[in-house]
Amino acid sequence: MDLYERLKDNKYFEYFEVKKQHDRADLTREELLTLFEAENEKRKPYLMWYDNPFMNIQSFTDKFFYMFSKGDSIVIQEKIDGSNTHMNVSDGSFECFSSNYRLNDFVHLQGFWYWCNDNFSKVPDKYWGLDIYGEWLVPHHCEYPAERYGNFYVFDVMENGKYWVQDNVEQLAHDCGFEYAPVLYKGDFTSWADIMSFVGKTKLGGEKGEGVVVKNQTSLNSTKKQFYMKIVDVEFQETNKSRQILKTVDMDRIVQMEEQRVLAESVVTVPRVRKIILKLVDSGELPSTWGILTDTELLKIIKPYVYKDCVKEEKDIVDKVGRGFGKLCNNFTLQAIEKLKGEL
Repeated sequence: MDLYERLKDNKYFEYFEVKKQHDRADLTREELLTLFEAENEKRKPYLMWYDNPFMNIQSFTDKFFYMFSKGDSIVIQEKIDGSNTHMNVSDGSFECFSSNYRLNDFVHLQGFWYWCNDNFSKVPDKYWGLDIYGEWLVPHHCEYPAERYGNFYVFDVMENGKYWVQDNVEQLAHDCGFEYAPVLYKGDFTSWADIMSFVGKTKLGGEKGEGVVVKNQTSLNSTKKQFYMKIVDVEFQETNKSRQILKTVDMDRIVQMEEQRVLAESVVTVPRVRKIILKLVDSGELPSTWGILTDTELLKIIKPYVYKDCVKEEKDIVDKVGRGFGKLCNNFTLQAIEKLKGEL
């Protein structure tokens, strides 16, 4: 049974593009273009550009490998292949948005405005004024069971430009009676190799999920670290050539980097960094009140000494890690600084 037939009973079916495509299947190219132009002219007065504050979640690359540390609290959510949307409810009214437009009953993003009109009154007053983000699931590339479409899956909440922790986001979804984007893992970050094992899994049904979004709750809202990351399943990308912009991950490269990280972490330790700091205080290169310096200022002074100390005392490990040791030393020294500052 084709998608059109499976979705015919959906409440928002009349707004789905799959219906429009089906209904216009017999039109000529010229007729389709004329109709398209006429519809765009009709929509123009209602198109309201919107500067969406939600971050552009970047795909995993080597440069982000060190942004997550062992022990960080993370949430891995299924990346749903729908439309990124959000709503904001106030007393007796609502606003809703696509990625870049304010929606209305003329520009409605395949029915999302109508869904909000039907459901905004479910939002308790304690959640009024918040930006509730989610995925409006309409037919795109990934295929899901018919009953999943025409639903809003909450995945984030923003308040005054800050992201809520996922426990609170899930509670809001529950209190509103909305769907919450499926969580594949919640716990400590162990390794990127472990995270890759969740890519392609789905709790929404169907044969394969599009990918995952990894959310670091420990560094949430950090201005220094990339705390959200997306990873798209390689099979999904290869079967959808139009989405080549999405990045996949070289697992051999990940395994190699994980091995290098474990080795470097074994020698760039908190005790070693503490030793260096005390030596630099003794020599007058750091003030005894070194905690007043910023992390960046401390790293600039301390890192060269940590690196030299590792080369002197742990040369075999440094050689095994190779050219990447400098960057790893930088990251683990910074982590040690943050821990030592916390002990002051």
